[in-house]
Amino acid sequence: MRLKHVFMTFLLAGTMTAPQTVYAGEVETPKLTWLVLDLQPAWINDGPLKGLGYAQTVERMLRERLDGYDHTERPVTSVTVYSALQNRDACFAASPYKGKDLQEEKKQGVIWSAPAYLYFYHGLIAKPDSVQKIRKHATNGYVNFRSLIKDENIIGAFEEGRSYSRWLNEVFADPTQTSNLFKSTGKAQVTQNMFKLLEAGRVDYIVDYVIMLKYRSALTGAPSDYAYLPIEEHKGLLSMGSIACSDTLIGRSAIKDINNTLQTIRLLPEFRDANKRWLMPEGQEETYWQKWETELLPLKK
Repeated sequence: MRLKHVFMTFLLAGTMTAPQTVYAGEVETPKLTWLVLDLQPAWINDGPLKGLGYAQTVERMLRERLDGYDHTERPVTSVTVYSALQNRDACFAASPYKGKDLQEEKKQGVIWSAPAYLYFYHGLIAKPDSVQKIRKHATNGYVNFRSLIKDENIIGAFEEGRSYSRWLNEVFADPTQTSNLFKSTGKAQVTQNMFKLLEAGRVDYIVDYVIMLKYRSALTGAPSDYAYLPIEEHKGLLSMGSIACSDTLIGRSAIKDINNTLQTIRLLPEFRDANKRWLMPEGQEETYWQKWETELLPLKK
């Protein structure tokens, strides 16, 4: 008969390092929850592109190889991702590398893997008839975002509670700077909801990645009518993304196993294609892969 309350934790030798709980000689596989955000194209759960999200692909490739865990999924919102990581044994496959673009309170109790993604920071996705007035705040093709948001004749939108870059987070956290911005609070289908604001004429632009236009074009099968305008605050900046896990016994073990696995799968065509499909802007191939080879791959943790 299995004896309850009699257990100890240890690390198995070999490639699988997940902490095991032993009940009277029986080994219980540790449970690891993967947090899933309804944000495309990180996760795509419907339509012809179902299953091809970049974070979704990387998460699947990791789970297939981390057989020392009992994997489950849990839906979360942008607001609850990091509080969930802080309160359970969990991982999230679309976090800024080392938490560099997170607010300080979201970094507590969280650890990060080696990088898995390379991407350009946010810019503005604008309605065609709004481009000319937005460009009044631009110099050499780059919009001064802090100047733009002071213009009462131009309305933009961002998702409240979402982590943007560390520069934009500072702006969005200051209510004195966001009076001309619409704060979206959608909990599901974030990407679609932001585009609906544009389609309904409620806003002139949304703050997001250029990859959102790639996703929209792939989804509709036609080039997007919207324009992408880079901002000065992000000029020339590339960032990296990784897997975040809870800073717990199981989370630390998972990060170690994830890092070991990333050394292999980051070289596979499927892994590279997930980055190329969604995260590499048109015309930036040479810069993108150079940064991939010289800055991302050398990082082991």
